[in-house]
Amino acid sequence: MTGTATDYFLQTLDTLRNGEEILLYANAVQIPSQELELAAAFLETEYDNECLGYPGQVPAYDGAAAVWAAKTVYIAAQLLLYRKDKEADIPAMLPAYEGTITQGSILSADICLRFLPDVLQMAKNIDADDVLVTILAAHLQQWHYSAIGHLMETEGLDFSVINTNPCLQQLYADRVIDHKDKKLATLAEMAPAVNAALGNHQKYFWNEL
Repeated sequence: MTGTATDYFLQTLDTLRNGEEILLYANAVQIPSQELELAAAFLETEYDNECLGYPGQVPAYDGAAAVWAAKTVYIAAQLLLYRKDKEADIPAMLPAYEGTITQGSILSADICLRFLPDVLQMAKNIDADDVLVTILAAHLQQWHYSAIGHLMETEGLDFSVINTNPCLQQLYADRVIDHKDKKLATLAEMAPAVNAALGNHQKYFWNEL
């Protein structure tokens, strides 16, 4: 990662990816465009490294989705720790993704978005009725690959993109198994992939299913 000592967003992403913890270096929600470009390049490297262990044909990296997810996690953490904004202003600070959700965008966003459930849980612990809770929960319902093991509701989840790509479908099934997420594993849209991934080893890996 390259940047300067005041690239707080980049420093947070580096700690997030390499230390698997959210560490904020300053109360700064405004991110310079140059830093966003550096973040896109950093996240692409992280994506390429993870893809080395992915099965089959890996979807292409989506920089826009990766940066959106990184900003979402970063700003949500800022709001959790340094809340100075009015409640009415928060939705605009954590907007929904404006691009088309593809196989590549799901996996690219997950580079950082997989850490959002922890932020959501902390927000719930502080105030379950906070608007931040509502916004983050909505994001995770849409990007549910990053919320496996943490979803409260499975009704209405969209698997249309996930089930059109063998690589992503396999990764989704593997994560469901890792988290022993029975609600997801028994959905009609995911059960065949989960059962195929378990194969003859179900009684060893997930006998309760």
